[in-house]
Amino acid sequence: MVTFKNYILEYVKNKDNSLFFGISKMKHGNNGKDWNRVHLRKHANTVVDEYDHKHPIIDSIVRGNANNVPVTGANLNNILRLYDTIFEIGVKTLGNSSVEIEMFEDGEGRQHGKLKSKKANKPKLKTNINGL
Repeated sequence: MVTFKNYILEYVKNKDNSLFFGISKMKHGNNGKDWNRVHLRKHANTVVDEYDHKHPIIDSIVRGNANNVPVTGANLNNILRLYDTIFEIGVKTLGNSSVEIEMFEDGEGRQHGKLKSKKANKPKLKTNINGL
């Protein structure tokens, strides 16, 4: 059984047929591109780049596996030390990642933080149905 892709590749061996179908980038002639080897192209933008962050909690928040993670004590101090951040009450961005840390103290003076993703907590625009 011949698949459609194989049929087209056989039919498009000459340049006139390939220009007729608009598929000049298929494997034919001298260009050497192959549909089956997508990741060997010069500009392969089909592969997602995944970066490892300095802390596994930050990594899971950036990938979308977690959100609004409370941290205290040693975990908070470790994250702040890794990203060269000083504890100050308020919201700060950790490095160049899309993770914010909201820092606050409780009534007893203990330091707490809540890690949030900027993308997941972005306020959504309200749209009016009537367009008013």
